[in-house]
Formats: sequence, structure tokens, C-alpha cells
Amino acid sequence: MSLSSTLEIGTSGLKIYQVASEVVSENIANVNTPGYSRQRVLLESAPPTTANGFPLGTGVRIQTVERYYDALLQKQLVNASTTSSYDSTKSQVLQQVEPVFNEVAQNGLGDAITSFFNAWQDLTLNPSGTAERQAVLSQGKILADQFNYTSTTLQNSITQQDQSLVPLVGDANNKGTINSILTNIAQLNGQIKYTEQVYGNANEMRDQRDYLIRQLSGYTGVNYTENADGTTDVTTDIGGTTYALVTGNQAATFSSTVNAGTGLHDITLQAVGAGSAATVYPTTGQLGSILTMRDTIIPGYLKQVDSLATGIASAVNTQQAAGFDLTGTAGIAFFSPATSAATIAVNAAMTTTTIAASGTVGVNGDNSNALKIAQLNTTNGYSNTYDALVAQVGVDVQAAKTTSSQDDAFMKQLTTLRDSNSGVSLDEELTTLIQYQKSYQASAKLITTTSDMMDTVINMVK
Repeated sequence: MSLSSTLEIGTSGLKIYQVASEVVSENIANVNTPGYSRQRVLLESAPPTTANGFPLGTGVRIQTVERYYDALLQKQLVNASTTSSYDSTKSQVLQQVEPVFNEVAQNGLGDAITSFFNAWQDLTLNPSGTAERQAVLSQGKILADQFNYTSTTLQNSITQQDQSLVPLVGDANNKGTINSILTNIAQLNGQIKYTEQVYGNANEMRDQRDYLIRQLSGYTGVNYTENADGTTDVTTDIGGTTYALVTGNQAATFSSTVNAGTGLHDITLQAVGAGSAATVYPTTGQLGSILTMRDTIIPGYLKQVDSLATGIASAVNTQQAAGFDLTGTAGIAFFSPATSAATIAVNAAMTTTTIAASGTVGVNGDNSNALKIAQLNTTNGYSNTYDALVAQVGVDVQAAKTTSSQDDAFMKQLTTLRDSNSGVSLDEELTTLIQYQKSYQASAKLITTTSDMMDTVINMVK
């Protein structure tokens, strides 16, 4: 091997360890970058040459710059993100609804039901008493107001969930968070394909794409497949149909439109390669949780409240009609015709005189009809029905909290595993940097030594 070959080996060493130091520097700089995977330089011997019949090495070269990546762990993170997002959203919304049924901290609907029928019970002690009759009217109005409040609050919760869809899937006025993610994934696909065809390494862009896929999975469940050209195709399964969300550098588009029948937003999806947009109903991720709360769980609570309101109004009105007021006239409806908790109200024609406490015409001291109305709560179990609803809400809230906490623990475990496998360790990187620094210095020393030897040879020739 000639001195010039030795000089070339030293020079290649300088270049290689400079690149290796740059890779370590990249790791250190991105220690806090979300989704970043640490990289390492894989070195190999350069192709040997032959001198005087003996194979001699020609230095070192970079085989590849590898990123620490676990495909199985990425898949687990994607799936766990979908589940965690669904459960955490459900838990948050249920906790917002729970105060409506909080009978401990406030005088709520349950207390209003009890107080209303207790007022009728008090009326039986003095059927002609003006104060007792006024109490019945007042408690009836309070009961109607509580039903109205509960209905309005639940309806507002449904509206809030409906409105929360728009910034996620977009509408005519905004693109939407999910569409932005899909567009970025498609753009990265194109950049990765070009970069790896020309330069051979797009590790940082792959990290960004993986991180975006994990973000996307929080909104709806996704599947993804990496292609030979470096691009990744992303799909989602909704209602038994598979929709292409990203294919190469093309992205699907979500949007929302108001349904004329329900007044709520429908989600439409223009999938890649599909001829027309389809109305979809995601059941997973944050979108699935929002739709479940909007269309099933909260309306389920509201339906029970409506049933309770109409049941009380109908039963009281029927019994009122069976009695007689202070003038001996048959009782009129106590509540206006109620079709829901939102519409229940005390009949505007009701006064202290028109309350039908008597079961016998012309006998004002008779309390038999008031007693029957007071007993409706016991015979029909209105308070028990409402207590069961309150208990159901409490169980749902607690179950959602527990599930969300378990999801958080699992996500934390997966994140810790990823950090241990792909995350940057400053101690390790600094150790590697020192190692490359020493190698760089050694290569530099090799060059200076070889240069001195060449100077000696030249001087000898002179």
C-alpha cells in the first residue's frame, strides 16, 4: 500500500466520522421532538484492493443510517390511541353531564318530584287551605322548571357534541383537523418516495409520518400498509366498508353537512378513488365517541327524563279530572299537555280554587282526591324511577373513568417501551459522540503522520 493510499484512508475516515458525528448531533437536537426515532450509523469496511498479491483494506464507509424502529410497537400505539381517545372523550362528556343529576350537591329534579307530591300530601290535612293550595301550585311550577332545565341541559350537551364535530372533519368554512393530517401524510409520502430514490434516506420524514398516523388513529380507527417505494397507504373500516384515506400522495377528504331532518351534522367522506362522497358513521376513536354520546347515550338519558315528565303529567291530570275543586266543578288539567320534559308546564288556568282536592262534588272538606294524587308517587314509583336513572348515570361515569384510567396506563406503558427502544438517551449519545471524536482525531493523526512520511521521502529524493 502506498502512502497516498494511506492518506486516502485517513481522509475517508475524517469524512465518515464527521457524518457520524452529525447523526449523533441530530439525535441530541431532537431529544424532545415528539415521534422522533434515534438514528445510528452502521459502518462497514470499504471494498479491499490488491497490492503485491495481498488484499488490503481501503478504509471505512457508511453502510446506512438506521433508525431504531419497532413496527409492532407502532401498530400497538396506533390501536391503543384509537381506544384511549374513544374512552377518554366518553369519560369527559359524561362528567360534563353528571352535574345535571347531582342530587347531593343541589336541589335537583329528584327533590322537586318528592316535594311536589309532598305538597299534595300536606293538602290532605287542610283541603280548603289557601296556603296549602298555593304550595301545590308553587311546587308544580318548580317541578316543571326542573324538568325544563334538565331537558335543556341535556339538549345543550347534544348540541355541543354535534358542534365539536365541525372543527375535526371540517365544513364549507374550514378544512378540519383530520383533513390537515391526511394531507400532510400524503405530502410526506411523496417526499419520502422522492428522497429515497435520490438520496436513500428519509428517516426523519418517516418519523413524522408515523407520528401523524398515530394522531389520526385518535380520531378514528385506521389500518396502514407500507409499500416498496416507501409510501404508506392508510385505510379505515366504517360500517363494514373499507375506505382509502391515503394512497400514495393522494388524500381523502372529510366534511360535515347539516341534516335537514335532525338538524345535526352528518359526516361525509370522499375516499381516494371513490366516485362520490359517502355518508359515514365512525364508531371508533374520538369521532365514534362523539357520535355515540350525541346520538345514543345522552338521548337515552333524555328519553327517560321525557318519559318521567309525561308520565307524571298524564297521571296527575287524569286524577285531577276525577275530583272536584272548591266551586264543585270537575277538575281541569293541572299540567298543560306535555309531550316531553321540555314542554311540561303548569296549566295557565290553574289557580288555588281549581285544584281538585275533593273526591265528592260540593264537599270542600273532602281530601280523598288529593290523597290519591299524593299516593301516585308511591304507586307509580316516580321517585324510584328517577333514582334509578341517577344511579345509572353515576355507574356510567365511574365505569368510563376507570376505563379511561386503564387506557392511560396502557398508553404510558407503550410510550415508555417506545422511548426505551427508539427514544434518544443523552448519556448514550454523548458517549457515542466522544467515541466518534476520538476516531476523527485518530484519522486526522493518520493524515498528519502520513504527510510527515511523504515529506521525508521527498527530502530523501532531493
